[in-house]
Amino acid sequence: MRPRVKLCGMTRVEDVRAAVAAGADYVGFVLVESSRRRVMPSVLGELIAAAAPARPVCVIADEALTVARRLASAHPSLIMQLHGRESAKYAQALAADGVEVWKAVVLRDDDDLRRYADFPASRLVVDAAQGGSGRLCDWRLASAMASRRPVLLAGGIGPGNAVTAWRTTGAWGLDIASGVEDAPGIKSTEKINELMAALRSLNKSLSEKHKWVLRGGGKGH
Repeated sequence: MRPRVKLCGMTRVEDVRAAVAAGADYVGFVLVESSRRRVMPSVLGELIAAAAPARPVCVIADEALTVARRLASAHPSLIMQLHGRESAKYAQALAADGVEVWKAVVLRDDDDLRRYADFPASRLVVDAAQGGSGRLCDWRLASAMASRRPVLLAGGIGPGNAVTAWRTTGAWGLDIASGVEDAPGIKSTEKINELMAALRSLNKSLSEKHKWVLRGGGKGH
């Protein structure tokens, strides 16, 4: 089975549709003011409508809880990805409203592993220190966290290294933005298709291995 795939930093309906057509499981929309991939809340509805059947993910950072609740109420299908210094209580408050919560974390050392191991979110997004920068995060620490709970690996992943990233870390999913872009917020359909084709090859290779074992290829090994 391939990892789940979230293509993030979507700003255009045509890019959302390309991601869905290629088989992405999640599409992400960044509402962080400082981001080069920021979208305004006023266009969020149109982008979300284009995302089905993929799940939409809204990326926010250090927003007031009332703002996050208002977004979630207006768009019930949204997963809320917290990318700031949100507390466990903040995440728990959204979850109590029935909102699925993801939390982006930076793992710098083993202390960070312990700090976030029990954070109340359904998924952790293990990212580099600056999200959307195209820089790799620490795959050793990401792998250690992935052995404890489901994580999405982010930071510097694209068609050329997605399979290696997943095999190295065992992450539940991959979170990709700059790796499938022509420019910040402008996705490349070619790169999206190349990425998804590489990940689908994992399913094919696993299927072939299973057939080989059923034919008795594993005997004596």
